[in-house]
Amino acid sequence: MATPGWRSVSCECKQLQLKATLLGGQSFRWKPHPSPEVVDAEFIGVFANIVWILRQTERELQYRVVAEQPYPSDSDRQTAGSPVDAAPKVAQVRMKLSEPKEQATNGELLYPASYYEQLLRIYFRLDVDLEQHYRQWTECHEHFANSAHQFYAVRQLDQDPVENLFSFICSQNNHITRISDLVEKLCIHYGVLIGKYAGTSYWSFPSIAALADASVEAKLRELGFGYRAKYIQRSAEKILSLGGLDWFRRLTELDYKSAHRELVTLPGVGPKVADCICLMSLNHLQAIPVDTHVFQLAKHYLPGLGAKAVTDKQYGLVADKFREIYGPCAGWAQTVLFCSDLRQFKERNGQTSPDSGKQVPEKKRKKTKC
Repeated sequence: MATPGWRSVSCECKQLQLKATLLGGQSFRWKPHPSPEVVDAEFIGVFANIVWILRQTERELQYRVVAEQPYPSDSDRQTAGSPVDAAPKVAQVRMKLSEPKEQATNGELLYPASYYEQLLRIYFRLDVDLEQHYRQWTECHEHFANSAHQFYAVRQLDQDPVENLFSFICSQNNHITRISDLVEKLCIHYGVLIGKYAGTSYWSFPSIAALADASVEAKLRELGFGYRAKYIQRSAEKILSLGGLDWFRRLTELDYKSAHRELVTLPGVGPKVADCICLMSLNHLQAIPVDTHVFQLAKHYLPGLGAKAVTDKQYGLVADKFREIYGPCAGWAQTVLFCSDLRQFKERNGQTSPDSGKQVPEKKRKKTKC
């Protein structure tokens, strides 16, 4: 059972590997939390207007809520010309869950414990039997079989699409540490303060409207975003014109290829970033983000690729090959393979696996796949 202050969700450790899942380049708002017991056993991060500390035992995912804000309003859906009731409960697009119908009664949390458990189950896709998927993927190709033993239970997160999209605009030509820094700057300057914990302030990810303001580009350039500043402001502006959160909701209802075509119309969003959004927050698990790193991985499947740059034709060829081999959840399988090849998680050149607790020098860190 969880110790005082901790609550738990039933989850076998063979179904979830926290470190590789949280720090492997899917989300950029998680970091190790100092633990008096085991190095890198706890992680602190933000999602769904909540600051969480997570750890796991053999049979449980344990959590503490150390700061939180109420369920958000639907302010992002209000765009020019849209009726008030155009998209009811559209905040569910970001939260992945409807607003709780009642408040908590114990004074420790805003809502009943079942709400937080549901958020975690959705975020980690805990209703998916990952062992069964691993067995299937292992049978599909020996490359996965060679990677799966050490990189067991890497889960595909189900994220807020607003945070996901703008984080991956920040990811272009960047490594994980710098992406995390840029994302944190977005939150500090344009998000809402959730609360403080252990002397650190934690902020929500900004609304689309906050990032669409005309002053945002210049401010982000001052903060070191470079050319990404223009893409962030202009994409936010365009999303508002398309319907705000309701536009994201519609993308989840489209088929994968249609959603992808919509996303690449945004400034600064190319095929790779669009595939990251489809895979990580729109539930299109067949999406395969392909960059030069994934292109190298693909040589296990298409030996004739050579060492050429990734052309549009080769991008489609690689993605289709992954889908042919791994099926409707090919994007999840590819996330496992990507994590297994990240230098910061590899036992090579004096570096260690995700369970070892050692840090990788900045210059050694790999860029993300998007």
